[in-house]
Amino acid sequence: METKKNNAEYPQGELCNTGTFSQSSNQEVIGESCIPLSGEEKIPQQPSNLPPLPSFEELKQKEENQSNSSSGYEKQSFIPFYTDRDRAEIKSLLDVYLQTEGIDVENPIDPPECLIEVNGVPALPIGDLSLITGEKKSGKSTTYHVLSSVLLSEEGKWGPIVRKLDDPRIVIFDAEQALYHAQQANIRILRMAGLPQKNIFDRLRYIPLRSLSYEGRQQVIADYLEVYRPNVVIIDGIVDLITDFNSIEESKPFIDKLMAWATNYQCCVVGLIHTSKTAPGEPRGHLGAFGVEKAYMTIEIKKDKWSIFSVETQSCRGEDMPEWYFKHDGDDVVPADNDAETHKKESNEKRSDAMKKKADKEYQINAQKVIGLIKGYNIPIRKVDLVKLIVETEGIGLKSSAAYNLIKKMEDDKKINIGEGGYITISSE
Repeated sequence: METKKNNAEYPQGELCNTGTFSQSSNQEVIGESCIPLSGEEKIPQQPSNLPPLPSFEELKQKEENQSNSSSGYEKQSFIPFYTDRDRAEIKSLLDVYLQTEGIDVENPIDPPECLIEVNGVPALPIGDLSLITGEKKSGKSTTYHVLSSVLLSEEGKWGPIVRKLDDPRIVIFDAEQALYHAQQANIRILRMAGLPQKNIFDRLRYIPLRSLSYEGRQQVIADYLEVYRPNVVIIDGIVDLITDFNSIEESKPFIDKLMAWATNYQCCVVGLIHTSKTAPGEPRGHLGAFGVEKAYMTIEIKKDKWSIFSVETQSCRGEDMPEWYFKHDGDDVVPADNDAETHKKESNEKRSDAMKKKADKEYQINAQKVIGLIKGYNIPIRKVDLVKLIVETEGIGLKSSAAYNLIKKMEDDKKINIGEGGYITISSE
């Protein structure tokens, strides 16, 4: 295979299988997996009306003239750092970039395709980075489970969410969970989508990264994107892909890499990150700050005291996604509303049911202990003596009134009989 070389272009964040930027743009690189960039193979003709580039001598003379001004302030040198380079080469390189990447208002660009719509508002665009943030256990993972299930389901709809992406190919990189819990998350997404528990690697791939170093995690992602070209990339735990989320030197290049992945592979990259412990609502560290600054949209997940989860737009370059809600219903995740009174009523009902279940469990345990006391008593026992025995027995320890109530309930439930003289027998006997 021969290497085909084109005219030089600016490096545009090509990501090779080494996870680094390739400097050889618009060419096939033997031994590496780079994305060829679009562009003309021939250097375009230069418009005739462009002014000539100033010579080095002219630039130097202009600087000397300005340094001799009477302002008294020291002037910063404006001679470009590349004055020692061949100016024709510079002009050719710049013109190729402007030809291929410059904005042309006469040729409209179609808006990016989005994964979903929420109440008619598009969200999570292809070719861009989005973030999901929230406190620990706030429902971040459940949110992308819902989104993934909508993309995979036959109906393509869940509550206010409607699928807009055709032929979704999802990959989920999980840098936090062990194998068992990662598998359960994969199964949960399939169940929520109404799909059988079978592998559908062409549509959904769940890849645990926990056992790898941070370099290895980045490498697996880069290699997978290069080979399989998914259009939906979810990374659960982007802080686990670098050593220090508070390092500017690490955080900014990594966010740039996420953006380059989204652009060059034309996929929607969704990164999950916890909010700061010291600055509530703000994603953690410099990594979170750079992420919010560069991402198309940042979605924040919150959990209220009634265990209702809200999904709201924290920031967005376009129209804010309308807020939506979900709650757990057993093993299912179902849409919810934001009616505080309804939530309060449901919460009180659940609390009441829980208290009833707890009281019934305690009654059954105490009833068995009382039956044991009656059986262990060598002579027929009267109600008043049984009450005293219940009060004094360690492990039951009820007060007299509670003991009488216990005996009454046991009689109503036909666990015991109370005969003449108040003597008690066990019903089964």
